[in-house]
Amino acid sequence: MKKITLSLLALLLCIGLSAQPRVGIKGGLNFNSIKDVKWSSETIDNATGWHVGVVSLAKLPLGFAFQPELLYSVKNYGSKDSKFNLCYVEVPLNLQWGIDMILFRPFVMASPYISYLTSVGGEASKWKKDKKLNNFDYGFGLGFGLDLWKIQVTGKYNWGLGKLGNIKEDKWELNDSSLMGFQLSLALLF
Repeated sequence: MKKITLSLLALLLCIGLSAQPRVGIKGGLNFNSIKDVKWSSETIDNATGWHVGVVSLAKLPLGFAFQPELLYSVKNYGSKDSKFNLCYVEVPLNLQWGIDMILFRPFVMASPYISYLTSVGGEASKWKKDKKLNNFDYGFGLGFGLDLWKIQVTGKYNWGLGKLGNIKEDKWELNDSSLMGFQLSLALLF
């Protein structure tokens, strides 16, 4: 029984790897928030950021698809007096399951991701210089989407599992903070 199961899995993997992947470009908005922030003077506002990058979509058997992405993502936060933004290179690995309906394909997706902090702005500049921010972040996302001809629309909520950094100042305390938020995207596949 084990040999039959392993043989079937190997066959499905070979069929999936032989599938012709489609490549494309993707962009959209990040609706960000930070979890577990302690800020003494004001309330923190979540500002809208953006992301842009490239994608590759390979359809697999049984309605599955694999879509790795390489994105540049900007996440903004702050108050009316202090603002900061964090810029990441993100690599989400989206595993999709959907139903092909000839003209369109609705799907759900799960996507672990890793990201690397490339630059910062605003008040966070001093944190980067003092090496208080973590360069790497990782997390998990769940979402849904729709393929319509060469256009793909997706919505996904990302939960950051890594800690933002070791920051404890008179105004800010971000020791146990992590990034999260909703991502709305539009992709054009070739």
